[in-house]
Amino acid sequence: MFHNSELDLQYIKINNLIKNTKESFEPDDELQSHLAKYLCILCSGFLENALKITLYDFAEKRTDDDMINSFIKSQLARINNPNSKKIRETTKIFSSDFEENLNSFMQENDKSSAINYIIKDRHKIAHGKDSDITIRKIENYFKKFVEVFVYIEQDLLKNASA
Repeated sequence: MFHNSELDLQYIKINNLIKNTKESFEPDDELQSHLAKYLCILCSGFLENALKITLYDFAEKRTDDDMINSFIKSQLARINNPNSKKIRETTKIFSSDFEENLNSFMQENDKSSAINYIIKDRHKIAHGKDSDITIRKIENYFKKFVEVFVYIEQDLLKNASA
């Protein structure tokens, strides 16, 4: 799925956990509810990792300068809990044209909203507040934001040698 093996492993882990949770528990099972919250946290971490790793891989392909790559990596490391706006702002640093295309792509089929819901629910869960997240919602949001990062990865790789 992803060109980066680390992202691919994270994707497989989350996807398998979603599948196993759906198969192992009834939809109204309390344990399924707790696993949905756990999956929300994993998805949020995956989202953050996907942004950092994909953009760093792109930058590394564009330059062999270790100092520049080190700077980019340090700046990307500062990104936490990236909602759709933060993702667009970060990609705009690399290319304003790409950010415009990404913005249009993210608006299709509520992909932008899916990212924002994952981050919003992650905050609620992390701070002990109630969350109505379910396995079905997680599965839906996960599919949508994976589409976003596959798009980012493919588009950036296409332009990496430009």
